[in-house]
Amino acid sequence: MASEERKDLLSAAEAARKLGLSVPHVYTLAARGSLPSIKFKKAVRFDPKDVERFIREHRRRKAA
Repeated sequence: MASEERKDLLSAAEAARKLGLSVPHVYTLAARGSLPSIKFKKAVRFDPKDVERFIREHRRRKAA
């Protein structure tokens, strides 16, 4: 991974803000594999593209 890509990764707190969720819930989603994450030793980071994909996949559609 190029260094410019790494600096764009989100912390759990940043991902939580984007998702409107609590930090513990973001960690739970990551542990379940529902929200892809990247782990560096004890640090967990999130690719903004994965967070956006998570939002798109969980968007509710209007009933026809």
